[in-house]
Order: sequence, then C-alpha cells, then structure tokens
Amino acid sequence: MKVLFITSTRIGDAVLATSVLNYIIKTYPRSSIFLASGNEPVPIYTNYKNIKKIFLIKKKVFKIHWLGLWFKTVPIKWDIVIDLRGSIISHILFTRDKYIYKSLDKNIHRLDELTSLMKTKNLPSPSFPLSIDNLSKAKKKLSKLKNIIAIGGSANWPAKVWSAQKFGKLINMLLRDKNFKKNASIVFFGSSRDRKDTRKIISYIKTKNIKNFCGKLNLLEVCAYLKKCKIFIGNDSGLMHIAATTGIPTIGLFGPSLELRYGPRGKNAHFVRTKKSYYELTGNKDFNWNTKKNLMNSLSIKSVYNKIRKVL
Repeated sequence: MKVLFITSTRIGDAVLATSVLNYIIKTYPRSSIFLASGNEPVPIYTNYKNIKKIFLIKKKVFKIHWLGLWFKTVPIKWDIVIDLRGSIISHILFTRDKYIYKSLDKNIHRLDELTSLMKTKNLPSPSFPLSIDNLSKAKKKLSKLKNIIAIGGSANWPAKVWSAQKFGKLINMLLRDKNFKKNASIVFFGSSRDRKDTRKIISYIKTKNIKNFCGKLNLLEVCAYLKKCKIFIGNDSGLMHIAATTGIPTIGLFGPSLELRYGPRGKNAHFVRTKKSYYELTGNKDFNWNTKKNLMNSLSIKSVYNKIRKVL
C-alpha cells in the first residue's frame, strides 16, 4: 500500500501531525509512506521504518513548489493521499482514498480537526520514535545534572515571548522551591535563532548550574534530552509540542495565540495564559499580525509558579 502524506512545514504543526502518521502505520503496518514536508521538521521522521521517501517542499514564488511536487507524485498510483496542507494537487492525483484538510473552526484544537479528517474517534497521541543512540547520548550528556528544569525561552514570533526578566525571576523562585532543592539544574533548548532570548534570561538567573543547548541539537536529540528533565516551561512553540510528546510535565505559556487551538496535548500537558484573553490581545480589526510588540505582559510570574506547583 502506497500512502502520500503531505504534512506541515512548521515544527509544531508537524509534531501534532505525527498523530495521523502513527494512525496510518498502526492501521496499515505494511504501508509504504511517501512524505512531503518542509526542511525544518524532517529530523523527526528519521526513525520511521514505514517512510520510504521524503519530498522536500521549498516555498517558491507563485506557489510553483506545488507544481514540482505534482510532477514527482503524479506517476505513482496511490492508495491513500493525506494532505494536511489542503493543496490543489491532492484533488488531481489518482488515488483510492483522499483525506484533504480544510480548517473547520479556529476554536477547535488542531488534533480534534485531524481526528475528524481521518474519520475516526481517536488518534494516537503525537509522538515520533527515538533511536537507542539518541537516548544513550542524552543519558550521557545529562548524567551529572539533577532535577532538571527545561526552559523554552523563545518563539518564532516576538509577540508571544514571555519577558526574560520574568523568566529569570520564575526560575530563581523554582531554585528555592522544595520540589527542586538546591541541586536543580537549568537547561535551555531551542534553535540557534533562540540564543539571544536565552542569554537575556540567563543574565537574571542566580545559579551556575546552567546548560544552554540552543542550536546544538537536532529535534530527535532535543526530544531525548527532554525525557530526562523534571519539567518543561516555555512559550507556545514547536519545542513546547515536542516536550508534550515526552510525557514530562509541560507548561505552555500563551497570550496572542489560542490555547484552545494549539495548547499542548498529552497525559502531562498543561498551559497557563495571560490575564488578557486571546481576543483582547488580537481582536482589534486593525491588529498587525507582524507586530514585534510583546503581548505577554499580563502573564504574571505568580500565575505560572502556582501552575507549576499544582502540576508537581
């Protein structure tokens, strides 16, 4: 059975979309999956045995990247086409079954939309397989650290990045908390783009037990390292969704993004949002979605700290 799976190009959406990928593999364990994806999420597919080929989607003017993908896929007789991008090519490919995404309601969680798309009652939780090498490397690198507090201090949009000063004050409170004690370690995760925000937070922290892995790990390594942590606290981001897949307590911080839509999902996933609602922050008809103004200011340190205490 040949399956074409056109997935998301953003890491967070791609992580959530693994629920569909896992469902297909569970339902059709001998399927051969041909996956179309942007470059950033590709590492998370490394250890899937069913994935036979990956078509990289590189955005081009006038959306001609879709034409390029069509030329690569049209000669193949597909059994199933799953298109989470809702692209036009899925409508003109020959296949037995089609599942083409169309947004239903932004107040519905993305995973619930995907469940509806696949016409099933439940999808497996988002997750992706790690290798023994990924896990052993994480164990070795973090072996000397105890009570690890993982921090995702940045995001792809400045408006939803909680301030460095508040992150710093929160971390200092946790270092005094009985759940972590004096031997707690602070570990930062993120891409190389997140180093600037991370350095700002570090300047406020009163401990030397700090590791900054921003830009030093691939996505599989990040996931393996997170499994060794006591808790993750971070802005709404792809990193937050990766943390949620590990099963460790995950606290997502929300403001100008909708938690009903993109809140972390998993057996130990939680969120806390700004005092101002999503609609108060973004509801103005003239709202500039390209703004660099920080919209997380009404999220208090106390509310995040209380959430952490409740979760632990």
